[in-house]
Amino acid sequence: MLTPDWFPAISSIVKVPFLSARVHATQQAFEELGRYMLELVSSARASVVEGRSSASSAALLHNLVEANTSPEGGSKCLSDGELLSNIFSFLLAGHETSAHSLGFAISLLALHPEAQSKMYAEVRKVWPEGSGTRNFAKLRPFFSQPYTLAFFRETLRLFPAAIWLSKLVYADAVLPAQHFTVGEKGTLTPGKPFSVAVPAGSVVILDIWSLHMNPLYWGDDVEDFKPERFIDSDTYRWPRDAFLSFSAGPRACIGQRFAYTESVCILASLVDRYEVLLPENLMHKPFEEQKEKMLKWTHSITLIPTNANVRLRRRT
Repeated sequence: MLTPDWFPAISSIVKVPFLSARVHATQQAFEELGRYMLELVSSARASVVEGRSSASSAALLHNLVEANTSPEGGSKCLSDGELLSNIFSFLLAGHETSAHSLGFAISLLALHPEAQSKMYAEVRKVWPEGSGTRNFAKLRPFFSQPYTLAFFRETLRLFPAAIWLSKLVYADAVLPAQHFTVGEKGTLTPGKPFSVAVPAGSVVILDIWSLHMNPLYWGDDVEDFKPERFIDSDTYRWPRDAFLSFSAGPRACIGQRFAYTESVCILASLVDRYEVLLPENLMHKPFEEQKEKMLKWTHSITLIPTNANVRLRRRT
């Protein structure tokens, strides 16, 4: 990303140790991805020209291509560059994020067998023994008996795909804030409220991870994996405004419902077929060491699990 446009051509003649090989591999990856995206566009453009309905499995792509070919022009028309840029964003945002989040979720299944048992019991209510083909339409009860969904949300609380977001301030604003005190055992006590003036033109950084780990909203056991904290009851309602894995407000992630749906389907299907177990080399290690090894991560555009190794044992 940081190398100038002319560097790939020069580096094919004059080899720069380490850098030339990486730039060449990156260039190849982008060229292959570009060809793949153009194939998708060509197929979608054919359906637009033929007047086929957008209510297909590629409705989003169909709408983008339709905007790209709009005769109205102006703000209602996407240029070729904008079309490909949007498709690239959807590929990244719709696949890499979910894949990495599921990597953390699967490690947490192995680390917390009691939570896995609860999820399996919920899955079995939807897909009883001997039910044959799994009907994913029956997963709708997960949103009224939501342990599997709560499990995934708790994964996102502890390991959000994006750990921070930057926002440009377009108008002068005053934000409410609050002092707090830290007790001897690390407990937080709310203190005096105050206000922060934020002038137009400022850039505000939303620290998602810090918010997700704030005991004022999530309790003193904030570092523990506890899916139950995302299940409402008669006396408890989980704090919606303190959960920003998909951002919040009118500009929140448009793929939020899709991400929940596909992730719940994958986790339910996995747990239904297999028992997710710790790797053998960690079986008899202390729990804290197991967590440290299996939940390692690195940060790029998203939070990436680097050691999500588990064993699968087929259920009988």
